[in-house]
Amino acid sequence: MTFHESGVDRIVADDAFAQQAEPLVTLACGGRISLITWFRTPWQRGGSLTGYTTFRDDQGIEHQAVVKLPVAPCERLWLTRLQAFENVVPRLFAAGDALGGYDLAWVVMERLPYGPLDKAWAGAAIDLLIDTAGRFFAAVDTFDVDTAPPQKDWDAVFRLAQRNIKAHSLAHEHRWRQALKNAQRKIDSWLHVWRARDARQWCHGDLHLSNAMTRREPPHGPAVLLDMARIHAGHWVEDAVYFEHLYWSAPGRLVGRKVCSQLAKARRAHGLSNNDDWPRLAQIRRALLAVSTPAMLEHEGPPRHVEAALEVLEREV
Repeated sequence: MTFHESGVDRIVADDAFAQQAEPLVTLACGGRISLITWFRTPWQRGGSLTGYTTFRDDQGIEHQAVVKLPVAPCERLWLTRLQAFENVVPRLFAAGDALGGYDLAWVVMERLPYGPLDKAWAGAAIDLLIDTAGRFFAAVDTFDVDTAPPQKDWDAVFRLAQRNIKAHSLAHEHRWRQALKNAQRKIDSWLHVWRARDARQWCHGDLHLSNAMTRREPPHGPAVLLDMARIHAGHWVEDAVYFEHLYWSAPGRLVGRKVCSQLAKARRAHGLSNNDDWPRLAQIRRALLAVSTPAMLEHEGPPRHVEAALEVLEREV
């Protein structure tokens, strides 16, 4: 099942931007693409577009393809960089940083026939994601880290979390207030360790099942990763704990898997160092994500996830 076939996308054939963009993309590709069926997924914002087409290679072979525009410069950069590595990202057929005289990055890449990873793969979906994450970390490790990791204003996070607890009448308000009070006593020591971590690594930034697809039908793999727009400097446990935290309210869906440990093992298999302090860093990252939850209610899902974050925070404080 693809995104389009799932029925969650909206065809936008009459979109003015799509009508203007199509001949420009066709020209930029040297006439190698077919007519484009444009659509927007529910999570796309602004004027971004995605479209299905075919791409004709130098041998005259037609390949099923996806057009995306505009794409973030980060995504364009990493899709290009990672082409040399097997089963990490989709094959890139064409790309550019400008279109019709405008600074507008675009890509034409392989359309993967199966996915995103879901229950059709049963428990294998998580294993496939972790396997491809291991390949991803091995690939990006070959590139120098030339940026600083993102910084968060934790004083502002605490203030917003406290305001939201009251403004949104969160369940277990008293427990939240007490947990945040206890966390505030530990935050300096947490951040001392966290800021001293080895951040000379690249993180994917959005590691989850919906950002992975396959070329073979379920339950087979390997999977490849999508959405390179949030790659940033940091420590690999950020990706591991981010994926893990999506299941705080439904841990049974992990089918007994220890995400951080399994990803550490996958990294070791590729000859990468995990740093001896990674279990402590993972513990701190969980606490920081839990603290952030009331401050990010619009992104953090249903009440049961918020309650699960509270339970995580109470264990850490």
